[in-house]
Parts: sequence; C-alpha cells; structure tokens
Amino acid sequence: MFPSSTRLLLFGSALALGLTGCPSDGAKRMADKQKALDAKKAADKAKAEQKEMLADLPKDVVRLDKPWEDASYVQLRADGPCPENFWALFGGEPPGATKEEKKANAARRPELAKALREQTYLVKLRGPDDVKLFPFAASRNEFPVDLIGTIDCSDSIGRVAIAWSTVKAGDPSASAAKEGAEVTQNIWMAQPLKFALTMKGMADAKEFEQKNRFGLSARLFFKLGKTEIDVKLKKMAKVVEKAAGETITQGGGVEDWGAGRMVRADGLGVRIASDKEKTTLVERKP
Repeated sequence: MFPSSTRLLLFGSALALGLTGCPSDGAKRMADKQKALDAKKAADKAKAEQKEMLADLPKDVVRLDKPWEDASYVQLRADGPCPENFWALFGGEPPGATKEEKKANAARRPELAKALREQTYLVKLRGPDDVKLFPFAASRNEFPVDLIGTIDCSDSIGRVAIAWSTVKAGDPSASAAKEGAEVTQNIWMAQPLKFALTMKGMADAKEFEQKNRFGLSARLFFKLGKTEIDVKLKKMAKVVEKAAGETITQGGGVEDWGAGRMVRADGLGVRIASDKEKTTLVERKP
C-alpha cells in the first residue's frame, strides 16, 4: 500500500497523461494542421494566378493579318445568339407568328441559307477549359494541347451545335439509364482537336508551363457545311396525380429527346497562341 502522498502523486501523473496524451500524437496533429494550411495557401495562390491569367483580353493588344482577322467575319460565341436566320439552314417548319409569315419565310429559305453559307465565321477559344494544356510528355519532349470540338448557339427555335471535329449524337452519361432513368437527353459530342507543342528541353518546358498553363488561346475560322438533326422519339408513360382536389395528368405522349440540330464547320483554319494572342504557337490554314 502506497503512502497517501505517493498515491496523490501517481494520480496526478496519470491525470496529466490522460489530458495531454502521447507527445507524438500532439506533434502529428500539429503536422497535419500545418499540412492543411500549406495546401490551402497553395490552392489560394493557384486560384489567384488563374484569375489573373483569365482577365479579359485587351482589345488593342494585337492586330492579326488575314486570314486570322477580318472585319467581314461573323464571330460566334459559345452559348450566344446564332446569326440571324440560322433556321434557314435546316428543314422543318419555319418560324412565324401566322400562316402567312411562315409561308413567306419558307419561300425565302434557299436565299437565306445561301447568304449564311457565303459568310466566313470566327470562333475564339480561351484556356484552360476550351484550350487545354496537358502535362509535359518528357518522352516526346512536347506538351499535348486539346481544343474543344464544338460550341452551341441559340436562335428563335432553340439550340444549334456547330462542330469542327468528329461529332456524334449520344447520351453523355450511360450511367443514368442504369440508375433507372426512363429516358435521357442526347447531346452532340465532339472529339477534341489535338496538337503538340515541342519544347527545346525540360527547363524551357517548365518555364512555358508556369507562364501559360491557364493562358493559351485559339482562333478558328470556317464556312458552314452539312447539317444534321438528331431525333430520339420516346413514348412517355402517363402519370396521374391528385393535388388540392384536382387531377393532374402528365406524359402519355411521344417526346423528342434527341440532340437536335447541328451544322458542320468546313475549311477550318486554326491558330493557337500565348501571351494574350501575341505569340503564335500553331498555325494551320485550310
């Protein structure tokens, strides 16, 4: 049996160990906390760098010669409006508030489509989403670069895909059907255009990546080519619901879940640049 003073000392030591735990645990917690702080700082720095690189391109930075720049070009912007009368490129019912207006538009369709096809169109793409710089491939001494293969515009009828690479209509997420979805919407899926930027060596590659990983840009110019309409008809099940004393019936008819209209870009010219479009990296003319 320990004396009372000894028991008190032992109890105090045990209590201290219970409160503080093993010294190595405390050091590990401090290391984990510092690691999390360092990761947050790195993420904040990368976000700030990306925001700076993605600042709007000054309009007066560079003036390009033909064919990369021409006042006659019609510029198309992703998710922006289609050129006027874009509906004329496709079959189907023309727009119009009355039968007379629709008849008049249908009569003008060949003339309007011809005018649209005679125009030259320009698309500007920005990194890092539309112009993707991939990690340096040391074995080939090059940076792979991908450009998106399509954008959408909208007219009075709906959305239209404009594609300049291999494209097909399909379900972007096959897993949706597996999860019990009754039907899924098709979209136009285009393969990216692939390029390679050759470097002199590892040192040049490292400098290039630090400077340009967010800031590459591209221009594409083209004429309008063949059109296609994807249709995916599906008979929808009828659903009857009762709410607030009323019977509501939904579905029961045939709906189109296809990707809709698409026009191909012909005679493609591509220019990839860095340094806010001042430095040419790739030029391909038709």
